[in-house]
Amino acid sequence: MTEAVSISPARGFVAEHAHYRDDGGFWETHAVRLGGPVIDLGAAVGRTAIPIAALGIPVVAVDADPEMLAVLHERALHAGVANHITTLEGHMGACALPGDAALAIVPMNTLQVLVDADARMRAFADIARALRPGGEFIFDLSVPDLDDIGERLGHIIPTGEHTDEDSGAFLAHTAVYDAIDVDTRTLDFRVIIDRTFPDGTRAHDERHHHVHLYTPDEVRALVTGAGLEVVAVDAGFRGEPFDPQHSERQVWRCRRPGAHA
Repeated sequence: MTEAVSISPARGFVAEHAHYRDDGGFWETHAVRLGGPVIDLGAAVGRTAIPIAALGIPVVAVDADPEMLAVLHERALHAGVANHITTLEGHMGACALPGDAALAIVPMNTLQVLVDADARMRAFADIARALRPGGEFIFDLSVPDLDDIGERLGHIIPTGEHTDEDSGAFLAHTAVYDAIDVDTRTLDFRVIIDRTFPDGTRAHDERHHHVHLYTPDEVRALVTGAGLEVVAVDAGFRGEPFDPQHSERQVWRCRRPGAHA
């Protein structure tokens, strides 16, 4: 069996994330509740932007990777929603966001890419300014367990498997924690995807990530420092009660004070 050519993160994104369905319907529900426009930060290839746009709600899809945005546009055209999506290339905290947004979202731990403390403060402040009065900023993050991560450094951790409906490939997902800095709460890890195609061809891809792990107290300080108020903190996408000692996920709903005219 021959080894297939490596697949780029943008071209592989849809299949590589198809097994993650924890937040299914969550972002669309809040987009319908609040209306548009919606700013989707770290939009990648439109995992959340396209379903929201399919509801007739305008979306500004922001991502630092031009290939991700190119694939998003292709997918939006195919879905017939390209007229509802505006793409914006830029990094969180370092690009000019449009104002008067009803909702800003950062799904799938994407705020963790902000490893610099100043960048985190800038990003939260920029998002707050982009919201209309009464607009909301909603995002999810993991709750870090540094001791558990330290114990599993270098271990191969199975994270799921599924069959891609489009290609018929079987995808096995694993991850490896490579290094952690407990002082800065930064983590280096790899997401590994092994594909087996119907003809027996295989492909192996590794996505390297360098991220910051947020404590709930840190998030609250960033939210309030940006002039936002906390509406709710849940442990999941169905309103599960949050326990900072035991919850594995933190889902934040924050609001810019005031009422939209």
